[in-house]
Parts: sequence; C-alpha cells; structure tokens
Amino acid sequence: MAKKYENVMKMMEGLSTDEEFKKSVAYEIENRMISKFLLMLRCKHQLTQTKLAKKVGCSQGKISKIESSYDKDIAVGDLLNYASVLGLHLEIGFRQPSVKIVDLIKYHAFKVKMYLDQLIHMAGKDVDIKNGVARFHVEAKENIDRFISENLSKLNQGGQKRKKEKSRIHISAPMEGKKAELLAMQSK
Repeated sequence: MAKKYENVMKMMEGLSTDEEFKKSVAYEIENRMISKFLLMLRCKHQLTQTKLAKKVGCSQGKISKIESSYDKDIAVGDLLNYASVLGLHLEIGFRQPSVKIVDLIKYHAFKVKMYLDQLIHMAGKDVDIKNGVARFHVEAKENIDRFISENLSKLNQGGQKRKKEKSRIHISAPMEGKKAELLAMQSK
C-alpha cells in the first residue's frame, strides 16, 4: 500500500534532503496557487484548454500560459474570463497582514450574522420559505457548535502547536449545489 502524505511538502521531507530543492518546491507551490486553482476549476467543469479558450475567445496557448503562471503574473481580466465562462463571480478582498486570526474569525462571524439576516429578510411573509430559513438556521448552529466542540476537544488532548498563517493568498472554492442556486436566485 502506498504511503499517503498530508501535502507535497510533507512528501518532500521523505524524498529529498537537499534543502535548496525543498525551498524551490515550496516557492513553486506558494507562488502558483491561483493558476493551479484555475486548472482545478477547468477540470471540474470538464473543459479542455481548447474548449475553455474557445469560450473565452483566446488561444489554447494563452490558457496553458495562465495555468502555469506565477500568481503575480495573472491578470484580473483572466480571472474574470475564467469566472464568466464557468458561471462564477470573482471576489477579491484585501486585509492588513497584521490582522490576527481571532479578529478574522470575529469578522466572519459577523458576516455570517449578516447573511442569516438577509435570509430572514428574503423570506418575507412566505411561511414555507420562513420554515426553510429556520431549518437552515438550526443546521448552521449545529455545524458551528460541532466545529467549536471538535476544536475544544483537540485543545483538551494537549492540542497541536499553533501554526502561523503562511500564505498571502486565500482561495475559496465556489459555492455549489442547490443551496447556492437558491441563494443566488433570492438575492437578485
């Protein structure tokens, strides 16, 4: 049975003792996150580079170049083209690097509250939608409670050392499925 690794860098620890090579691999991984994410999105939508290029209105070579580019070399227009062809919206955010993780969690908690309030507002006086929104609130509460309980149990087991955030870029996968479609239709 083949050995499984958490990530490529963990695999590298066992394959090579050459520190320069490990640094080179780490650099490639950390600086090509967007291009690899675009590749993953294209494959998930079962598009070849040629098919995507045709939909975008460019050459297959340009798609290949984008999917092998460093993050800093990818144009926002290229991201917009990928998003449009794949039926997605592009969201870009900025934050100070000094923002602490706890402040990010607080920020997102308040964003969750805002979105939950929007669901209530969208439901209006429709009893069926209100019931669905209420069920969703219960589901969201259960999930959040479970996440916190799991983390508290990890802390009670001696926990793991706190890892410092390394990446300058966070890439979120698009929301999918019926719930995302319903939310999109209701927010129009």
